[in-house]
Amino acid sequence: MSKRHIINRYLIKEVVLTFVGVTTVLLLIFVSGQLVTLYGKAASGGIEASAVLQILGLKSIGNMVFILPLSFYIAILLAFSRLYKDNEMVVLAACGIGPMAILRGVLSLALVFAIVVGGLALFLAPWAESQSEIIIKKHEATTDVKSLGSGRFKELSKGEGVVYVQEFDEDNLKMKRIFMQHRLKDKNSIVSAESGHRMDNKENGDQFLVLENGQRHEGPMEDGQTAVIRFANHGIRLEKKPEKEIRLRQKSVSSTFLWYRGQDRDTAELQWRISAAISSFLLTILAVPLSKTSARQGRYAKLAIALLIFIIYSNLLSVSRAWLNKSVISPYIGLWWVHILILLLAIFLFIRWRPLFRRFWFGRAR
Repeated sequence: MSKRHIINRYLIKEVVLTFVGVTTVLLLIFVSGQLVTLYGKAASGGIEASAVLQILGLKSIGNMVFILPLSFYIAILLAFSRLYKDNEMVVLAACGIGPMAILRGVLSLALVFAIVVGGLALFLAPWAESQSEIIIKKHEATTDVKSLGSGRFKELSKGEGVVYVQEFDEDNLKMKRIFMQHRLKDKNSIVSAESGHRMDNKENGDQFLVLENGQRHEGPMEDGQTAVIRFANHGIRLEKKPEKEIRLRQKSVSSTFLWYRGQDRDTAELQWRISAAISSFLLTILAVPLSKTSARQGRYAKLAIALLIFIIYSNLLSVSRAWLNKSVISPYIGLWWVHILILLLAIFLFIRWRPLFRRFWFGRAR
Protein backbone atom coordinates (compact mmCIF):
# COMPACT_ATOMS: atom_id res chain seq x y z
CA MET A 1 0.00 0.00 0.00
CA SER A 2 1.48 3.37 -1.07
CA LYS A 3 2.19 6.25 1.31
CA ARG A 4 -0.34 8.48 -0.47
CA HIS A 5 -3.07 5.84 -0.22
CA ILE A 6 -2.48 5.44 3.52
CA ILE A 7 -2.71 9.21 4.10
CA ASN A 8 -5.88 9.48 1.99
CA ARG A 9 -7.50 6.77 4.09
CA TYR A 10 -6.47 8.62 7.24
CA LEU A 11 -7.92 11.93 6.01
CA ILE A 12 -11.17 10.31 4.88
CA LYS A 13 -11.51 8.52 8.22
CA GLU A 14 -11.10 11.80 10.11
CA VAL A 15 -13.72 13.51 7.95
CA VAL A 16 -16.24 10.64 8.09
CA LEU A 17 -16.07 10.28 11.89
CA THR A 18 -16.58 14.03 12.34
CA PHE A 19 -19.36 13.99 9.73
CA VAL A 20 -21.30 11.30 11.64
CA GLY A 21 -21.13 13.32 14.86
CA VAL A 22 -22.14 16.62 13.24
CA THR A 23 -24.99 14.99 11.31
CA THR A 24 -26.34 13.39 14.48
CA VAL A 25 -26.39 16.72 16.31
CA LEU A 26 -28.01 18.65 13.43
CA LEU A 27 -30.57 15.91 12.84
CA LEU A 28 -31.57 15.91 16.51
CA ILE A 29 -32.05 19.69 16.37
CA PHE A 30 -34.23 19.49 13.28
CA VAL A 31 -36.21 16.48 14.50
CA SER A 32 -36.92 18.05 17.91
CA GLY A 33 -38.23 21.23 16.29
CA GLN A 34 -40.33 19.26 13.80
CA LEU A 35 -41.66 17.03 16.58
CA VAL A 36 -42.87 20.01 18.61
CA THR A 37 -44.66 21.38 15.53
CA LEU A 38 -46.34 18.07 14.70
CA TYR A 39 -47.49 17.42 18.26
CA GLY A 40 -48.90 20.95 18.31
CA LYS A 41 -50.96 20.11 15.22
CA ALA A 42 -52.03 16.82 16.76
CA ALA A 43 -53.13 18.55 19.95
CA SER A 44 -55.27 21.00 17.97
CA GLY A 45 -56.80 18.21 15.89
CA GLY A 46 -54.90 19.11 12.72
CA ILE A 47 -53.51 15.58 12.32
CA GLU A 48 -53.98 12.23 14.00
CA ALA A 49 -51.64 11.53 16.90
CA SER A 50 -50.96 8.05 15.49
CA ALA A 51 -49.56 9.61 12.30
CA VAL A 52 -47.05 11.92 14.01
CA LEU A 53 -44.09 9.53 13.94
CA GLN A 54 -44.79 8.51 10.35
CA ILE A 55 -44.90 12.13 9.20
CA LEU A 56 -41.81 12.91 11.28
CA GLY A 57 -39.85 10.16 9.52
CA LEU A 58 -40.91 11.40 6.09
CA LYS A 59 -40.12 15.02 6.97
CA SER A 60 -36.69 13.98 8.24
CA ILE A 61 -35.84 12.53 4.82
CA GLY A 62 -36.64 15.90 3.24
CA ASN A 63 -34.57 17.75 5.85
CA MET A 64 -31.55 15.59 5.07
CA VAL A 65 -31.14 17.45 1.76
CA PHE A 66 -30.21 20.54 3.77
CA ILE A 67 -28.50 18.79 6.69
CA LEU A 68 -26.07 16.55 4.77
CA PRO A 69 -24.20 19.24 2.75
CA LEU A 70 -23.92 21.44 5.84
CA SER A 71 -22.71 18.51 7.96
CA PHE A 72 -20.08 17.52 5.40
CA TYR A 73 -18.90 21.13 5.14
CA ILE A 74 -18.55 21.50 8.92
CA ALA A 75 -16.95 18.04 9.22
CA ILE A 76 -14.14 18.98 6.82
CA LEU A 77 -13.60 22.27 8.64
CA LEU A 78 -13.38 20.62 12.06
CA ALA A 79 -11.30 17.64 10.94
CA PHE A 80 -8.74 19.69 9.03
CA SER A 81 -8.61 22.39 11.72
CA ARG A 82 -7.58 19.71 14.18
CA LEU A 83 -4.83 18.58 11.81
CA TYR A 84 -3.51 22.14 11.67
CA LYS A 85 -3.76 22.60 15.44
CA ASP A 86 -1.78 19.39 16.07
CA ASN A 87 0.76 20.34 13.35
CA GLU A 88 -0.14 17.24 11.34
CA MET A 89 -0.40 19.33 8.16
CA VAL A 90 3.27 20.30 8.58
CA VAL A 91 4.12 16.61 8.93
CA LEU A 92 2.19 15.83 5.74
CA ALA A 93 4.13 18.53 3.90
CA ALA A 94 7.36 17.02 5.22
CA CYS A 95 6.28 13.66 3.83
CA GLY A 96 5.85 15.18 0.37
CA ILE A 97 2.04 15.34 0.47
CA GLY A 98 1.19 18.64 -1.27
CA PRO A 99 -2.07 20.61 -1.32
CA MET A 100 -3.28 19.04 -4.56
CA ALA A 101 -2.80 15.55 -3.14
CA ILE A 102 -4.81 16.47 -0.04
CA LEU A 103 -7.53 18.07 -2.14
CA ARG A 104 -7.74 15.06 -4.48
CA GLY A 105 -8.15 12.71 -1.53
CA VAL A 106 -11.03 14.72 -0.10
CA LEU A 107 -12.69 15.34 -3.48
CA SER A 108 -12.89 11.60 -4.17
CA LEU A 109 -15.06 11.30 -1.06
CA ALA A 110 -16.96 14.49 -1.95
CA LEU A 111 -17.84 13.12 -5.41
CA VAL A 112 -19.43 10.00 -3.93
CA PHE A 113 -21.19 12.13 -1.32
CA ALA A 114 -22.52 14.55 -3.98
CA ILE A 115 -24.01 11.64 -5.97
CA VAL A 116 -25.80 10.37 -2.85
CA VAL A 117 -27.14 13.86 -2.00
CA GLY A 118 -28.22 14.35 -5.62
CA GLY A 119 -30.20 11.10 -5.61
CA LEU A 120 -31.77 12.07 -2.30
CA ALA A 121 -32.72 15.56 -3.52
CA LEU A 122 -34.00 14.48 -6.95
CA PHE A 123 -35.94 11.35 -6.07
CA LEU A 124 -36.24 10.29 -2.42
CA ALA A 125 -36.95 13.69 -0.81
CA PRO A 126 -39.83 14.63 -3.21
CA TRP A 127 -41.40 11.21 -2.63
CA ALA A 128 -41.15 11.64 1.16
CA GLU A 129 -42.65 15.14 0.99
CA SER A 130 -45.53 13.94 -1.20
CA GLN A 131 -46.33 11.06 1.17
CA SER A 132 -46.39 13.36 4.22
CA GLU A 133 -48.67 15.82 2.42
CA ILE A 134 -51.04 13.03 1.37
CA ILE A 135 -51.26 11.78 4.97
CA ILE A 136 -51.98 15.27 6.32
CA LYS A 137 -54.55 16.17 3.65
CA LYS A 138 -56.32 12.83 3.94
CA HIS A 139 -56.70 13.48 7.65
CA GLU A 140 -58.13 16.92 6.95
CA ALA A 141 -60.75 15.26 4.75
CA THR A 142 -61.87 12.77 7.42
CA THR A 143 -65.04 13.15 9.48
CA ASP A 144 -65.15 15.30 12.58
CA VAL A 145 -65.48 12.31 14.90
CA LYS A 146 -62.22 10.75 13.70
CA SER A 147 -60.35 13.94 14.48
CA LEU A 148 -61.57 14.14 18.07
CA GLY A 149 -59.14 13.71 20.94
CA SER A 150 -59.34 13.29 24.68
CA GLY A 151 -59.58 16.43 26.78
CA ARG A 152 -59.89 19.03 24.03
CA PHE A 153 -62.58 20.96 22.19
CA LYS A 154 -63.23 20.29 18.52
CA GLU A 155 -65.20 22.57 16.22
CA LEU A 156 -67.55 20.79 13.84
CA SER A 157 -67.56 21.53 10.14
CA LYS A 158 -69.41 24.60 8.82
CA GLY A 159 -69.56 26.06 12.34
CA GLU A 160 -72.31 23.67 13.44
CA GLY A 161 -71.03 23.47 16.99
CA VAL A 162 -68.32 22.33 19.37
CA VAL A 163 -67.67 18.90 20.90
CA TYR A 164 -65.70 18.08 24.05
CA VAL A 165 -64.81 14.46 24.90
CA GLN A 166 -63.19 13.63 28.21
CA GLU A 167 -62.10 10.12 27.15
CA PHE A 168 -61.74 8.90 23.57
CA ASP A 169 -60.73 5.49 22.22
CA GLU A 170 -59.21 6.24 18.80
CA ASP A 171 -59.16 2.58 17.72
CA ASN A 172 -62.87 1.89 18.29
CA LEU A 173 -64.10 5.52 18.13
CA LYS A 174 -65.77 5.09 21.54
CA MET A 175 -66.30 8.20 23.67
CA LYS A 176 -67.09 8.81 27.33
CA ARG A 177 -68.45 11.89 29.10
CA ILE A 178 -69.33 14.07 26.12
CA PHE A 179 -70.34 17.71 26.04
CA MET A 180 -71.64 19.20 22.81
CA GLN A 181 -72.99 22.56 21.70
CA HIS A 182 -74.91 22.13 18.44
CA ARG A 183 -76.60 24.66 16.15
CA LEU A 184 -79.25 23.58 13.66
CA LYS A 185 -81.66 25.87 11.79
CA ASP A 186 -80.93 28.89 14.00
CA LYS A 187 -81.59 26.86 17.12
CA ASN A 188 -78.98 26.22 19.79
CA SER A 189 -78.86 23.05 21.82
CA ILE A 190 -76.50 21.82 24.52
CA VAL A 191 -76.10 18.07 24.84
CA SER A 192 -74.31 16.05 27.50
CA ALA A 193 -74.02 12.27 27.49
CA GLU A 194 -72.25 9.50 29.36
CA SER A 195 -70.96 7.78 26.21
CA GLY A 196 -71.15 7.83 22.44
CA HIS A 197 -69.90 6.36 19.17
CA ARG A 198 -69.98 6.93 15.43
CA MET A 199 -72.47 5.12 13.20
CA ASP A 200 -72.43 4.91 9.38
CA ASN A 201 -75.55 4.42 7.29
CA LYS A 202 -74.49 1.89 4.67
CA GLU A 203 -77.44 2.70 2.39
CA ASN A 204 -76.82 6.40 1.79
CA GLY A 205 -73.40 6.86 3.39
CA ASP A 206 -74.62 9.32 6.04
CA GLN A 207 -72.62 9.49 9.25
CA PHE A 208 -74.07 10.01 12.72
CA LEU A 209 -72.72 10.77 16.16
CA VAL A 210 -74.78 8.54 18.48
CA LEU A 211 -74.92 9.73 22.10
CA GLU A 212 -76.10 7.48 24.93
CA ASN A 213 -77.63 8.18 28.36
CA GLY A 214 -77.73 11.94 28.37
CA GLN A 215 -79.87 15.04 28.18
CA ARG A 216 -80.42 17.81 25.68
CA HIS A 217 -81.17 21.45 26.49
CA GLU A 218 -82.93 23.39 23.75
CA GLY A 219 -84.01 26.98 23.74
CA PRO A 220 -85.00 29.49 24.38
CA MET A 221 -88.47 28.48 23.15
CA GLU A 222 -91.26 30.89 22.13
CA ASP A 223 -92.26 31.33 25.78
CA GLY A 224 -88.65 32.05 26.76
CA GLN A 225 -88.23 28.74 28.56
CA THR A 226 -85.59 26.10 27.94
CA ALA A 227 -86.68 22.56 27.10
CA VAL A 228 -84.81 19.65 28.70
CA ILE A 229 -85.04 16.30 26.94
CA ARG A 230 -83.56 13.17 28.47
CA PHE A 231 -82.63 10.33 26.13
CA ALA A 232 -81.18 6.84 26.07
CA ASN A 233 -79.92 7.21 22.46
CA HIS A 234 -79.69 10.36 20.42
CA GLY A 235 -78.26 10.57 16.89
CA ILE A 236 -76.79 13.74 15.37
CA ARG A 237 -76.12 13.73 11.64
CA LEU A 238 -72.65 14.92 10.67
CA GLU A 239 -72.10 16.92 7.54
CA LYS A 240 -69.70 15.29 5.12
CA LYS A 241 -66.65 17.20 4.07
CA PRO A 242 -66.51 17.52 0.29
CA GLU A 243 -63.81 15.44 -1.31
CA LYS A 244 -61.02 17.58 -2.67
CA GLU A 245 -58.34 16.73 -5.16
CA ILE A 246 -55.02 16.47 -3.40
CA ARG A 247 -52.70 19.04 -4.94
CA LEU A 248 -49.08 18.65 -4.03
CA ARG A 249 -46.71 21.54 -3.46
CA GLN A 250 -43.89 22.15 -5.89
CA LYS A 251 -41.26 20.49 -3.71
CA SER A 252 -43.39 17.33 -3.52
CA VAL A 253 -43.69 16.85 -7.30
CA SER A 254 -41.44 14.22 -8.86
CA SER A 255 -38.36 15.40 -10.75
CA THR A 256 -39.42 13.50 -13.86
CA PHE A 257 -42.75 15.35 -14.01
CA LEU A 258 -41.01 18.71 -13.48
CA TRP A 259 -38.62 17.96 -16.33
CA TYR A 260 -41.38 17.14 -18.83
CA ARG A 261 -43.68 20.01 -17.81
CA GLY A 262 -40.82 22.48 -18.15
CA GLN A 263 -42.36 25.67 -16.74
CA ASP A 264 -40.12 28.32 -15.18
CA ARG A 265 -41.13 27.31 -11.67
CA ASP A 266 -40.42 23.66 -12.56
CA THR A 267 -36.97 24.62 -13.83
CA ALA A 268 -36.36 26.59 -10.64
CA GLU A 269 -37.28 23.57 -8.50
CA LEU A 270 -35.14 21.21 -10.57
CA GLN A 271 -32.11 23.51 -10.40
CA TRP A 272 -32.67 23.84 -6.65
CA ARG A 273 -32.54 20.06 -6.24
CA ILE A 274 -29.47 19.71 -8.45
CA SER A 275 -27.85 22.51 -6.44
CA ALA A 276 -27.84 20.28 -3.37
CA ALA A 277 -25.35 17.95 -5.09
CA ILE A 278 -23.30 20.77 -6.64
CA SER A 279 -23.05 22.65 -3.35
CA SER A 280 -21.84 19.49 -1.59
CA PHE A 281 -18.92 19.33 -4.01
CA LEU A 282 -18.14 23.07 -4.04
CA LEU A 283 -18.30 23.37 -0.26
CA THR A 284 -15.62 20.69 -0.04
CA ILE A 285 -13.25 22.76 -2.19
CA LEU A 286 -14.14 25.78 -0.08
CA ALA A 287 -13.73 24.06 3.28
CA VAL A 288 -10.19 22.76 2.71
CA PRO A 289 -8.46 26.18 2.52
CA LEU A 290 -10.88 27.72 5.04
CA SER A 291 -9.81 25.16 7.63
CA LYS A 292 -6.25 26.55 7.68
CA THR A 293 -5.47 27.73 11.21
CA SER A 294 -2.40 28.18 13.33
CA ALA A 295 -1.76 26.38 16.60
CA ARG A 296 -2.49 29.59 18.50
CA GLN A 297 -5.83 30.25 16.79
CA GLY A 298 -7.50 27.07 17.93
CA ARG A 299 -9.72 24.53 16.22
CA TYR A 300 -12.81 26.74 15.76
CA ALA A 301 -11.07 29.94 14.62
CA LYS A 302 -12.47 29.92 11.07
CA LEU A 303 -15.82 28.29 11.83
CA ALA A 304 -17.76 31.58 12.12
CA ILE A 305 -16.39 32.85 8.78
CA ALA A 306 -17.12 29.51 7.13
CA LEU A 307 -20.71 29.48 8.40
CA LEU A 308 -21.21 33.07 7.24
CA ILE A 309 -20.09 32.07 3.73
CA PHE A 310 -22.49 29.10 3.83
CA ILE A 311 -25.40 31.36 4.86
CA ILE A 312 -24.63 33.83 2.07
CA TYR A 313 -24.36 30.94 -0.41
CA SER A 314 -27.73 29.50 0.67
CA ASN A 315 -29.44 32.90 0.58
CA LEU A 316 -28.13 33.65 -2.90
CA LEU A 317 -29.47 30.31 -4.10
CA SER A 318 -32.87 31.09 -2.53
CA VAL A 319 -32.98 34.55 -4.14
CA SER A 320 -32.02 33.15 -7.55
CA ARG A 321 -34.66 30.45 -7.18
CA ALA A 322 -37.30 33.12 -6.48
CA TRP A 323 -36.14 35.17 -9.48
CA LEU A 324 -36.29 32.15 -11.77
CA ASN A 325 -39.66 31.17 -10.34
CA LYS A 326 -41.00 34.61 -11.32
CA SER A 327 -39.21 34.58 -14.72
CA VAL A 328 -37.04 37.55 -13.70
CA ILE A 329 -33.88 35.82 -14.95
CA SER A 330 -33.26 33.32 -17.74
CA PRO A 331 -33.19 29.58 -16.94
CA TYR A 332 -29.74 29.51 -18.55
CA ILE A 333 -28.53 31.84 -15.81
CA GLY A 334 -30.76 30.38 -13.11
CA LEU A 335 -28.88 29.25 -10.03
CA TRP A 336 -25.69 28.49 -11.93
CA TRP A 337 -24.16 31.95 -11.46
CA VAL A 338 -24.15 31.44 -7.69
CA HIS A 339 -22.21 28.17 -8.03
CA ILE A 340 -19.71 29.85 -10.37
CA LEU A 341 -19.22 32.65 -7.85
CA ILE A 342 -18.54 30.16 -5.04
CA LEU A 343 -16.19 28.18 -7.29
CA LEU A 344 -14.15 31.33 -8.02
CA LEU A 345 -14.01 32.08 -4.28
CA ALA A 346 -12.85 28.53 -3.57
CA ILE A 347 -10.12 28.78 -6.24
CA PHE A 348 -8.96 32.11 -4.79
CA LEU A 349 -8.76 30.68 -1.26
CA PHE A 350 -7.00 27.58 -2.53
CA ILE A 351 -4.33 29.70 -4.25
CA ARG A 352 -3.78 31.56 -0.97
CA TRP A 353 -3.68 28.26 0.91
CA ARG A 354 -0.78 26.77 -1.11
CA PRO A 355 1.97 29.13 0.23
CA LEU A 356 1.86 27.18 3.50
CA PHE A 357 3.43 24.25 1.66
CA ARG A 358 5.69 26.42 -0.49
CA ARG A 359 7.13 28.06 2.62
CA PHE A 360 7.92 24.62 4.01
CA TRP A 361 9.76 23.52 0.87
CA PHE A 362 11.63 26.82 0.42
CA GLY A 363 12.61 26.86 4.07
CA ARG A 364 13.96 23.29 3.82
CA ALA A 365 15.94 24.18 0.67
CA ARG A 366 17.68 27.03 2.47
